[in-house]
Amino acid sequence: MEKFMLIIREDLERMGKLTNEERFSNIPMMLEWVDSLIASGNYIMGEPLYLSGRYVSKDQILSDGPFIESREGISGYELIRAENIEQAAAIAQTCPLVQRGLAVREVRPVYTAFGVNNDQH
Repeated sequence: MEKFMLIIREDLERMGKLTNEERFSNIPMMLEWVDSLIASGNYIMGEPLYLSGRYVSKDQILSDGPFIESREGISGYELIRAENIEQAAAIAQTCPLVQRGLAVREVRPVYTAFGVNNDQH
C-alpha cells in the first residue's frame, strides 16, 4: 500500500466569518468518517489546522494570514494508505465536507526516501 495526503481546501472568506463553534460543528461527522477509515485499515493520521500561521520565503516571514491571493486555503489533512492514487481519490471523495460541498480535497502521493513509497507499519 502507498501513502497519500488528503489535503482539505476550504473557502477562507467563508471560514473567517464562522465562529469556532460553527467551524467545528462538522467534527462529529468527520470523526465518524475517520472511524470508517480506521476500520478499513486506510487511516494513518490527520488533524484540522488553524486558519492563520506563517508564510515563509527567502526574504520575509509574513505573520498575518491567509496569505496567497486566494479564496481557498488549507484547513486540515489526513494521511492514508491506499493501493493507488485512484483509490485514494475515491476515499477522499467520501469525505463528508466534500459530499456537502463545503470543501475540496487535494490528493497527493507521499514521496518517501529513495522514491520508495511503502508502509512499514
